[in-house]
Amino acid sequence: MNQGPGGTRPSSLPAGNHPVRWGLGDFVWVYIARILISVVGLEIGFALTGDSSGHTGALTIALAAGGQFGGWIGGVAYVAHTKGRSLRDDFGLRLDIRDWWALFAGMGLFVVATLIILPLHDMVNESQQVVDDLNAASGAKLAVFVIIAGLVAPVTEELLFRGLLLRALRRRMAPALAIGVQALVFALAHPLLSPTLGDLVVVPALVILGVASGIAAERNGDLSASILMHIGFNLITTLAAI
Repeated sequence: MNQGPGGTRPSSLPAGNHPVRWGLGDFVWVYIARILISVVGLEIGFALTGDSSGHTGALTIALAAGGQFGGWIGGVAYVAHTKGRSLRDDFGLRLDIRDWWALFAGMGLFVVATLIILPLHDMVNESQQVVDDLNAASGAKLAVFVIIAGLVAPVTEELLFRGLLLRALRRRMAPALAIGVQALVFALAHPLLSPTLGDLVVVPALVILGVASGIAAERNGDLSASILMHIGFNLITTLAAI
């Protein structure tokens, strides 16, 4: 049993008499599937709205993001249904009001991480693509970006990286090593399809978030604190970009 700030909670490793059969291979196919589904959503958006790759509106962005993050949730839910028990039992998907502190911890983490990468940011003088998109957005498009970055992305990314990936790694290695590996994978996954200097510069900050969220998930035995921490981190990121 692990002890979190709100009390005693179950270990991050699946327990009980019901055997689980999911692992690292499931993380890989779920991650790849979301890319394909996102492309389908993007093409549907182009067909419906007449948008192009150089000009995308709110509906196209929502469809592409829905494919990406919906693909992750659907994929992980399928893994839990066919190879485990449930999203909560296998991957710790839950929210607990006792973890309110994690929201503010995520905000503070953003400030610390920003100060660390600031010299690199000044050197390349280039922002993340998502920051540029936020700066250029307005109206419905801006609202879609805020919802995605502030709520949808934190929940789905925690489910995939601190839920499926971290717990799969924990069945193979010690907690500290598993947390470090998943944090690195989480950070590098962001610029994978858009390896610009602006996106690469923030990798150290994302590693910090990945480590902190991993520790919170491992300590609490669920994703409640890590989700709220991620929301706090992204909330300040979004407000700063706007």
